[in-house]
Amino acid sequence: MPLAPYDSFRVLDQYWDDINRNLLRGRGKEDLAQLLYRVDVEETSSQIYVTAEIPGLEKKEDLHIEIDENQLTISGEIKRANTGEGRSSHRVERYYGRFSRTLTLPAVVKADGAHASYKNGVLELSFLKDSHPAARTIEVDFH
Repeated sequence: MPLAPYDSFRVLDQYWDDINRNLLRGRGKEDLAQLLYRVDVEETSSQIYVTAEIPGLEKKEDLHIEIDENQLTISGEIKRANTGEGRSSHRVERYYGRFSRTLTLPAVVKADGAHASYKNGVLELSFLKDSHPAARTIEVDFH
């Protein structure tokens, strides 16, 4: 009777199957954005700061930011650069396509006076806290 070699990673098979079934197939790319784009939220007595890593954006029109009371939605589309003619891909690990992420901020913020900038793949947002909010879209300074 031949012996089967021990595979120490075999115990992880069920987890990889769950990730593949639930995240990549069943729920869609928007849920994948929850894992791909890291977000930090910080607060002072008068302001809230949000920093998000979103590499690959090229144009201001590819990013959309909306605030409604304490709900912040960051969405957009990362477009794949055209590869040269005659090239064939052997590995594609970078994310391309639409993404959306909604966060609940720790306080209600003012839409007026909000500031957003995007540089080197990092989006930085700052908001003043407010007790009388209004929904609004925020313009981004794109470098």
